[in-house]
Amino acid sequence: MACLLPALLPGTSLAAAPSFTELEKLQAQILKQEARLRKQQALLQAESVQLGNQSALLDSELRRLRGTGDGPGTVMAAAPPEAAPAAAPPPDAQASPPQASSSDAAPITGPSPQKQASRRILLTEPSLSSTGGVLTPRGQIILDPSLEYDYSSYNQLNLSGFTILPGITFGNIFIARVRENVLTGSMAVRLGLTNRLELNAKLPYVYGYGSTITQPVGPDAQVLSPSEHNFSLGDAQIGASYQINSGDAGWPIFVGNFVFKSTTGVSPYNVPVYTVNDPNGQYLQGISKKLPTGTGFYSAEPSLTILYPTAPGVLFANFLYIKNFARTVELANLGGGPPTATQLSPGDAVAATFGMGF
Repeated sequence: MACLLPALLPGTSLAAAPSFTELEKLQAQILKQEARLRKQQALLQAESVQLGNQSALLDSELRRLRGTGDGPGTVMAAAPPEAAPAAAPPPDAQASPPQASSSDAAPITGPSPQKQASRRILLTEPSLSSTGGVLTPRGQIILDPSLEYDYSSYNQLNLSGFTILPGITFGNIFIARVRENVLTGSMAVRLGLTNRLELNAKLPYVYGYGSTITQPVGPDAQVLSPSEHNFSLGDAQIGASYQINSGDAGWPIFVGNFVFKSTTGVSPYNVPVYTVNDPNGQYLQGISKKLPTGTGFYSAEPSLTILYPTAPGVLFANFLYIKNFARTVELANLGGGPPTATQLSPGDAVAATFGMGF
């Protein structure tokens, strides 16, 4: 056989032909390597079967939690695990024929990327709680501090007098540029009554600073720049959020919210203002000496939040309706007299918010 092998291999000379002993050693090495590869393949297939069983148990437990409403968060629909191929028994090194390479082994299959992406579990995220998103788990308390800065600048034109012809005006003309800086620090507290019901409260503290720059019209006009500031409690809020559905079958998550705002802050109608009795009061009358820290009205704010989990974050939208309640307030008398009680109704408002959370 050793003599016929060179004739079967083109381009092989008789001097380079391997001996029978060398061929047996080469065949033994191939069989040994093949046996080791098959053993590793069997181990990998066994681990794949074990992972599939664990995934099936996890999916069953998540479905049970969704049914009872006791899950720690919102669970997206999980895809069933794919059946792993049966583990092949280790081959007999003496009976197995030699293989050309290990590429003929059956590939190990697992869940596709699409099915892996479908096994998404949306956990509690405090940054989404402020928009009525994933709620606080039952029995847990979350403290959410925040700091907000607002700046505004606008121009005012006031005319105190009368006009007899177009372009001919008798009285005082007041032109001013108003700037306001407001820094609000707040602490929100969230308590999970159940995994779908959350109570929350928010207490803000406001520091505001503003200035008004004006130059009245007239022969003796001079630049006036009164400033105003305040550091006081803002309008406290209490509310609740309820998760309506679990978000199964590709549906977005719907969360209903309700917030009631108080009037613990300084009302715009309770701050002192310049009157005609103050220095330069004829030009500055009506300008506040302090900034308000609240709206001065009670309000109820129902809203609906919609969340849709998607890689790499969560899309959310919030639709809000603000109902302000009418109230009797004390309007300052610019002539320096006693204030006047007046019934005011600020009206209602609607708002919408869209965004993405990572």
